[in-house]
Amino acid sequence: MGQEWQGNWEGRESTQWRDSIGNLRKKIPTFKQEVFCIGAEVNKYKDLIVREPLSEVRGDFGYVEAITRGRIPIAAVSNNYNRHRFRRRKQGYKLVNHHELLDDVLKELAAFTPASNESDIESLEATLMLSIYGARMHIEFFVPHYKRNSYTLKVTCRNSVDGKFALIINLFLHSEGEGKDIPFDGFHHVHTQELEDGAVKTFLSNALNRFLHGTWYTDQIDRDIIDKFINTDRSFTGKERQWIGNRLDKEEQGRVNLLRFRVILTMLVDEGDKIFRGETLVKFAKLTVELNKLADQTEAQQAESKQASFFM
Repeated sequence: MGQEWQGNWEGRESTQWRDSIGNLRKKIPTFKQEVFCIGAEVNKYKDLIVREPLSEVRGDFGYVEAITRGRIPIAAVSNNYNRHRFRRRKQGYKLVNHHELLDDVLKELAAFTPASNESDIESLEATLMLSIYGARMHIEFFVPHYKRNSYTLKVTCRNSVDGKFALIINLFLHSEGEGKDIPFDGFHHVHTQELEDGAVKTFLSNALNRFLHGTWYTDQIDRDIIDKFINTDRSFTGKERQWIGNRLDKEEQGRVNLLRFRVILTMLVDEGDKIFRGETLVKFAKLTVELNKLADQTEAQQAESKQASFFM
């Protein structure tokens, strides 16, 4: 237990620890969004993200402790002063503390059976990565309470308060036999005012219901629907589209089992040095969300078709 690694992560000096979630959360600092000013002079279009003092943090805090434990500025961000919607998006930065994200995740995990309470979740072993000053965070852990056949639920959370990357949650099906993490569902949102309060809880509630009681083993959609989605999604490169298409060509034509498709994505990551690298978590989050929507739409269309044929 304790510190495992120090090095460069996302362009910042960073530290990684492994311990219980309850112990690791004590190392996560708190941030505040304030007016951006020098003395009485205020920039009305900007806010300042500030890390609060580390007075509550005990013991070794890695790179952060070596530099400062007091209040320190992190980043200047746009506020919503006199701003209108641009490209259909609300303007202005919305701060989401690492603690807020982790609390929402743990509370939802504890709210669903077979997990009994939040203290059980807090006792799970996790890996935490924090950048210098604590501005960028990544935490991941397995939830043994959540197990379906040979799959155990794995949760990863990623967040930043300096505008580097979005708030991301990914749920994986960990295959114990093969040691693989298969993407199951995901949440992705940039830090703007469009990020609604409770959005994380809503996502997790739906995703955990799907994991525990859903039909994700047998969900199927037409191959041409997947092709159309992959070819129109700008987040995929031409090489990635080609690799996915080649893999699908080796499968049965017509309807594609979505669990099998998720396995194919995992295989592509294992095989290609550059396939899905860099923005892997973002793409998995977006893709799994859209796959679930497609499956739900297909199921609804099939139900409507059956109902219509019944009354003919």
